[in-house]
Amino acid sequence: MIQVRRKTLFPSNPELEKAADEEVHLMQAAVDDLTQFGPLYERYFVRIYRYCLRRVGTAEEAEDLTSVIFTRALVSIGGYRGGSVAAWLFQIAHNATVNHLRSRRPHLSIDDADLDFVADTPAPLDEVMRGETQQALRDLVATLPDDQQNLLALKMVAGLNAAEIGQVIGKNAGTVRVELHRIISKLRTRYDELELE
Repeated sequence: MIQVRRKTLFPSNPELEKAADEEVHLMQAAVDDLTQFGPLYERYFVRIYRYCLRRVGTAEEAEDLTSVIFTRALVSIGGYRGGSVAAWLFQIAHNATVNHLRSRRPHLSIDDADLDFVADTPAPLDEVMRGETQQALRDLVATLPDDQQNLLALKMVAGLNAAEIGQVIGKNAGTVRVELHRIISKLRTRYDELELE
């Protein structure tokens, strides 16, 4: 009998797998000793905060939400059943953010956060052009429906992979990849149309 090897689209990364295993062990240890959660808090605090900031738009609200998210994580740590720690934390973050935005206003936006990238010493014209480009992209992202803005935030801000995003929003990884591709293609097309005007 001949066995056929399947090609994987995403080859495994031993370092990432080791880090993920380490996170799972820390979570399991934290069930009995909450101090074991400290390294995970340190590892994910900035990513959770940035995700919240993109979703709610103000530093104060993002700080409050980040605090709520980690408090909920600690309270519900016994409910962790394995798998990606990042996806587990960002599911809590997603739910907390959605609840916060529902109570605050009907429309959510990820474009209020500063998207400027630090450069060594950009020329003034380059700076102006980059600012205009970033504003145009923010405006285009703001036209997307909330669920598409959330997908972009989970990918670009939170740094989650398709499988982790799928776990957060309840879809499979393939569907997430297709939706992200469509969103980015739509944004690219709209941006190109703006450039032609």
